[in-house]
Amino acid sequence: MLCRRCVRSLPLPIRVRHAFVVIATLAGCGGTVAPEDPCGQAAAHLAACAGAPEASVVPAGASCDREAARSILGSDCATLGAALGDAKADTSGWLARFACAAGLLSACPVRACTSTVQPAPGAACVAWADTQGCEVCAYYRCREAAQPCGPDGYVASYVGPYCQRFASVTEPRVSQAARRWLQRVRQCLVRELDRRAPIGTACEETRAIGLETHVTCYLETGFCALSPFDWLAIVRSIDPGDVPLRTALVTAQGCLESWLGP
Repeated sequence: MLCRRCVRSLPLPIRVRHAFVVIATLAGCGGTVAPEDPCGQAAAHLAACAGAPEASVVPAGASCDREAARSILGSDCATLGAALGDAKADTSGWLARFACAAGLLSACPVRACTSTVQPAPGAACVAWADTQGCEVCAYYRCREAAQPCGPDGYVASYVGPYCQRFASVTEPRVSQAARRWLQRVRQCLVRELDRRAPIGTACEETRAIGLETHVTCYLETGFCALSPFDWLAIVRSIDPGDVPLRTALVTAQGCLESWLGP
């Protein structure tokens, strides 16, 4: 991937084409057409990589996620090697494990935060924004306890789990610059939500405001300065077809000016 200075030195038509290649990569465009049965094709690909019958790699009765299957199909045997070495497959998690190894970070298991850091006793929920790492995500548990919006609400089922996923799954897989950005954006999202939709705001209004804060926080904390490789890891951490995926892509498109220059 060319550096930004190199990109700006190219003739304008080439610079434009380069930028759209970046965006197409983030959007998952430009790949091969998915087969009619991606799950069956993925199973066959895994068996070929393992040099073993499909039945020894794919558990009987296993469920299948088509997006995860497509991720496997786009990966070579070397990429899938670590997952293939794990013989403890089960009917519920085999495909997710291989998809995670193939780079579909939304399929990776999320580890619980083990940090013992916490604000002073009696502090407001927003005080969690002053902590570091995965403990910032405790803001959402604190907020849900103070104002329950239910298991399907924005805080409990959406932004809270995404916060944990980015801290546990994405952060170890990106550059140092992206790790620093993830810390800044976690804190920004908490502070912006608490400022614009303080505890007591109606649940649906909280959801709408929360989604709006993503683009603001992404851009203000330096998303445009990250490399396209980090952009891709961030996008692939988001559930396929979910609203935050579209938000991330719109944000990336907002970075075109930064990449192309005047």
